[in-house]
Amino acid sequence: MTTPESLSDRPVIVLSAHLGDAAFSCGYFLSQVSAVAPVTVMTLFTHGLHGTPTRTARAYLAKRNARQAPTLYNQRRTEDLLALRSINVTGIHFGLPDALFRGRPDRQVPKPVTTVVPELGVIYPTYRRHIMGGVVSALDEPLLDELAQRVLLASSEDSVILAPLGLSGHVDRVLANQLGWQLARERTVGYYADQPDAQKLEGHFPVPAGLEQVKFDVDQHSKAGLLERYSTHTRAELGRRIPALDEYVYLPSGTS
Repeated sequence: MTTPESLSDRPVIVLSAHLGDAAFSCGYFLSQVSAVAPVTVMTLFTHGLHGTPTRTARAYLAKRNARQAPTLYNQRRTEDLLALRSINVTGIHFGLPDALFRGRPDRQVPKPVTTVVPELGVIYPTYRRHIMGGVVSALDEPLLDELAQRVLLASSEDSVILAPLGLSGHVDRVLANQLGWQLARERTVGYYADQPDAQKLEGHFPVPAGLEQVKFDVDQHSKAGLLERYSTHTRAELGRRIPALDEYVYLPSGTS
């Protein structure tokens, strides 16, 4: 039976698409593993950019009572590092812009035009159709190799890497999931179910073959205390009361 203690002394690296994703999805598990092994959360998309935001980005900022994306993301990065530190986990921010703000690298549209119609200057102009569509743009595909190299350089052959299942279809989480598959060629890779998406699916979601679920009981009170540290995000996403969020973590059979 695989338990958090099974990872004793093996470095654990958790891929988190956004600030707080790992804590929401498997924060209590990480607090248990960090007692027996070094744990690092690598968050990929951690910045919002200056400039005229799209309608989707404006709605995101308004929901969090924020005027400027850089200010909000600076606060979110600080919250993330402090929250992870409280459970003896190291946080690393890769500094890439969130899909809400990721500009087109081809720059086919002149800047004066994108200032008036900002949707023409970003890779994912709308939320429902593009960001939540589950399809990674070809313009983002070079990111996979870049991210894989960064993770490989920062890890060892003994490392255990956890990637999200990408249940929501959010392109950033899909990218993080694809990164896990790519890293599996050279590292031991397991997965965790994204929350609160797993909760909405009532635990019924596909899991890659050859993995077994890690057995542990979540102390919901302790987890709620961790998530309260993400104040700029938790209230907007979950409301005033933090619900019980179960954790589903899967590792290759025989991982120890």
